[in-house]
Amino acid sequence: MRLKDKVTIITGAAHGIGKAYARRFAEEGAHVVIADIDAQGGEATAKALLDAGGSAWARATDVTQFSNVEGLMRETVAKFGKIDVLLNNAAIYVTQKLWKGPVEELALEEWDRVIEVNLKGVFLCSKAAIPIMKRQKSGKIINIASGTFFSGSGNMPHYTTAKGGVVALTRVMARQLGEFGINVNCMTPGSTMSEENVTDEVLARRQEGVDKRAFRRVETPADIVGTALFLASSDSDFVTGQLLVVEGGGIMH
Repeated sequence: MRLKDKVTIITGAAHGIGKAYARRFAEEGAHVVIADIDAQGGEATAKALLDAGGSAWARATDVTQFSNVEGLMRETVAKFGKIDVLLNNAAIYVTQKLWKGPVEELALEEWDRVIEVNLKGVFLCSKAAIPIMKRQKSGKIINIASGTFFSGSGNMPHYTTAKGGVVALTRVMARQLGEFGINVNCMTPGSTMSEENVTDEVLARRQEGVDKRAFRRVETPADIVGTALFLASSDSDFVTGQLLVVEGGGIMH
């Protein structure tokens, strides 16, 4: 098992790709902390992992509130003794309605809402975890960006800006934390069939862009979790400050 007894916090793990990360990490022997604002969904995910023989604990968490995030880190250490991996996955995208349109028509409240979760949330979770990892002289921070960072596509100025900020923050933290044995990396899943209820509309949206990929099919969570596992495991101990694109060849950089 590649994550045997590793304590892994995954934000936004009650649903979608986050849930898939949690399942794979538990299969690899990790103690998985499900940190999600959806308390009921988090509990259900943790129960499923426990029922499958894994180790999991759900903790309702709002990544936009630093006191809440500090509590998550403190309680995780009290329960498991350490934090080995922080996977900053929580974001506004699929499960919440995301506005699309021209920059000049983007409401200030909508800008703030998305930046608060998708960028500030990554900063707050990292800020709270770093002192613990520094004391340990070890840790893996994995941030989730987006391929829209490269192309400016998607018609989502606030979302794309936040994800570009995540890439920049990843690189700064990697520079700052290397001397403490902490790896900080980033990955960009492509448009992924992460919805739990697949409608014709969802399928049509996920089919968009398939022809631009080297692998001409819809991406699924199973296509992504292996890269996250690599970044969380000892296999990536000499990898830091990197952006790994997991989009089936749709983006090559």
